[in-house]
Amino acid sequence: MIRTAAFIFGLFLSSLLFSCRSDNRYSGREAIKYDQYLFQGEQLYQAHCLNCHQKDGTGLGKLIPPLTTDFITSEMDLVICSIKHGLNGPIEVNGITYNGEMPSNPRLTPLEIAEIMTYITNTWGNEYGMVNISKVEKALANCN
Repeated sequence: MIRTAAFIFGLFLSSLLFSCRSDNRYSGREAIKYDQYLFQGEQLYQAHCLNCHQKDGTGLGKLIPPLTTDFITSEMDLVICSIKHGLNGPIEVNGITYNGEMPSNPRLTPLEIAEIMTYITNTWGNEYGMVNISKVEKALANCN
């Protein structure tokens, strides 16, 4: 009886969590996958990105670029490579040149990078949709 009640309660919490975050572009398994990517992406963002890019993705003045711009989706391959391998040298975002150093995250898997990308491309006004593992793997294969 207790196991059944715990299962029903867990099912209720899961459906509540996923119903709050779902995107209308997806249904069924894709909607669940999208919600899982968003949830895991937020956790990974907090562990690996938040200190520099801040909780709201606005970056740090002229030191760290914001993640709240079209730059993230228009230069997605560069952003994916930067998450994995870091970034050195100047980069222009919204007309501002940033010339800092972004550390690499060599232990992040393509799945984890896809989850981070899904989170940052669908938060703070960004509405890109899901970033799949295949997109990340293709970008990583072409990093310079």
